[in-house]
Amino acid sequence: MTKSIVLRLGIGICSLLLLGSCVTQDEFRYLNDQIVALNKRVDGLEDKVEQNLSNRLDAELGGVRERQADTMAEMKEMRAEMQRLSGQVQENNHWIKRSVERDTAEEDALKSTVSELQIQVGTLNAKTDQLYAHLGLKLPEPAPEEVSTPVADTAEKAAPPAVPPTEKAPKAPEVSPEKRLYEVNLGLFKNEEYEEAISGFKNFLDKYPDSTFADNAQFWIAECYMGLGQYEQAILAYQNVIKKYPKGNKVPNALLRQARAFYEIKDKTSSRLLLKKIITQYPKSSEAGIAKKRLEQMK
Repeated sequence: MTKSIVLRLGIGICSLLLLGSCVTQDEFRYLNDQIVALNKRVDGLEDKVEQNLSNRLDAELGGVRERQADTMAEMKEMRAEMQRLSGQVQENNHWIKRSVERDTAEEDALKSTVSELQIQVGTLNAKTDQLYAHLGLKLPEPAPEEVSTPVADTAEKAAPPAVPPTEKAPKAPEVSPEKRLYEVNLGLFKNEEYEEAISGFKNFLDKYPDSTFADNAQFWIAECYMGLGQYEQAILAYQNVIKKYPKGNKVPNALLRQARAFYEIKDKTSSRLLLKKIITQYPKSSEAGIAKKRLEQMK
């Protein structure tokens, strides 16, 4: 707009110069005054235009700055959330690696309970002896039966009558002390006496480390921890089943229950990894079918 006005003034001035010979001095002054007035008006218009533009720019820039500030705040929150999630993933990976690969016998968490477990073992030994006596597990050896020899009748000099052989009741198959101790501890577990059962099964493993019931005993220790709600201890105990008895039939079930324990402590990532491991390594097992259903439920 200002450029158009100036252009017109320029054209007017040129016209005046060309016609200067025909214009009087008064008329020239009048035209000069008009030009000065127009210049002032142009300057005023320019100032107003610049002020309006400045105000509009300030208003728009203010809105942009507010939006930029909001965007920066959102980006800051997103970075913080990403860092938190990254830290959680690293923590989960560290926990899985430690629980799966590290020998649980060296875990610091177990050291604090050694003295208590020793006391519990002593108590359980005494209780086991009482149970043996109650169940008749220590029966005294029966004395051998004496069969009297018939005396011959000298008067009749007859041969002694035949004595029928003594009939003995069939003996019940003997139960080994190993199996008896295992069954006693299993009974404690079924009665939900979990702490006593844990001590009992550990005592069983100390006495019979090569028993055919060893992997079962270790599995029931883990189940006792699950019953007590001590899921971290249960995870470590299931890992003992997997690591110490890799060829035993309890491994798939131990993995499945370990996945459940991770789920209980809100570690769904580790739980999913273990469920997928069951499906991959034991595809024909019943545990694999259960693992598939749980994975679908966790989606």
